[in-house]
Amino acid sequence: MVTPVKTDKKTPEKGTSAQQTVRDLMVPEKRFPKSAVDYIDALLGIQRQQFEKELDLLRHGGGQKEANFQALKSTISLPDRADFFADDDGFTGTGWSQLGYRRKGEAFRWMGRMASLLLSVDLEAGASVRIEGSGFSRRRYIRDLTVWLDDSPIKGRIKRQGLNRWVFTGTIAKRTWRPYSILRLQTSGQSRLAVGVDAFVSLAVSRVTITPASNIPIND
Repeated sequence: MVTPVKTDKKTPEKGTSAQQTVRDLMVPEKRFPKSAVDYIDALLGIQRQQFEKELDLLRHGGGQKEANFQALKSTISLPDRADFFADDDGFTGTGWSQLGYRRKGEAFRWMGRMASLLLSVDLEAGASVRIEGSGFSRRRYIRDLTVWLDDSPIKGRIKRQGLNRWVFTGTIAKRTWRPYSILRLQTSGQSRLAVGVDAFVSLAVSRVTITPASNIPIND
């Protein structure tokens, strides 16, 4: 079992206007320039397709090919759970803004109409997913949210908590082993977050948790 290591939290600057904060959020993060993110996203998609074809050949080739597949699987140790906070280095994907912070120091990232997160977790036996949201630009974007694992929809439910918070809980079905998967969040649109600010967003996410299926936190 691997416990994700939290990075040191940054302290949000005081005295920054709401409009300036939003502008800062929508500037591409220095560690992931937009051109690099687009390139990596496309490259991962191509590599995943190639890798899945190779895995399929190994699984169904019989004899030595099946043995090779099992040998490959045994060399890659994946955790059965993971906890991704918005300010973790492990929170890697596309479609996210720079970090923002709530008044109590909670980190979050805005998404547009769609965003993705790279998961290196063992999902062969199925799993539970919990996504904790800390904001929205329109209420309907919460209602319209769908969550996908690669190309398969994840069945789940969404619950509002207080004024701005929301939680999605769902179950990932048993699936063929693979070294990584792409979690995708998608909603019906995006809207201007504040008057006079040229930034369009939909939902803010602060945490994504993957746990074994029997440990799904149904009660919030």
